[in-house]
Amino acid sequence: MPTRHEEIAETLTEEILRGRYQPGDRLPSERDLSARFDASRGAVREAIKKLEQLGLADVQPGGARVMAVEDSSLEVLGHLMSLNDLPDVELVEQMMEVMGALMSVAVRGAVARASDQEIAQAQTLIRRLQNADLDQQALVDTRLQLFRQFMRMSGNLVLILISRSLHISVFGKNPNANDILHPISRDHDTYLQQMDQALENRDAEAVAATIKASFELNRDIVLAALRDAHAANGQANGERRAAP
Repeated sequence: MPTRHEEIAETLTEEILRGRYQPGDRLPSERDLSARFDASRGAVREAIKKLEQLGLADVQPGGARVMAVEDSSLEVLGHLMSLNDLPDVELVEQMMEVMGALMSVAVRGAVARASDQEIAQAQTLIRRLQNADLDQQALVDTRLQLFRQFMRMSGNLVLILISRSLHISVFGKNPNANDILHPISRDHDTYLQQMDQALENRDAEAVAATIKASFELNRDIVLAALRDAHAANGQANGERRAAP
């Protein structure tokens, strides 16, 4: 259960991201926020510190000013993803583009330096993904294991930390994100077979090419489903407003 200062920070974060407070605006004083939330000044102060950690507020003597989202930390991505019932299509597309780029960089380093045992472990995960009996949770778990396996195999600490931070930011705050970003589709099987063979041959460029193609297919499936969901959600909201 969130603490009082976490609840306050969450509310203020949402209000900033929704545009109630614009970049450069001064946030209400501790006294005003304390009265609004019926909370102690200590709780308000901790909430403001959280906004500062997120990069959404610049705390100076005399008060805190709102910062632009572009100047915030990666953690804000999770808040943006959960801002509405469905995440923004463009935001999801950008995130998947970054994840695909990280994976491509990782596999080029991984194939060159990985041991035979590590290659075999990656192949085991790839072959598991081709199992037609995998349910949604097993698919998600195996894909994430493969992603982490390639990151570990790369030996690139910066890449590992960035990918982990991105994952925590998105999935830690949005438990339903896995259902959106990991659709079940047998269309991936051809790419998985090519990836398996490329790993066997230690052909880094071929592995990277098949991962890129697989990510692009996954992106197209996800974005199409998300657009359909947005359209259905908008239609449902319109029907509710029109009902007598």
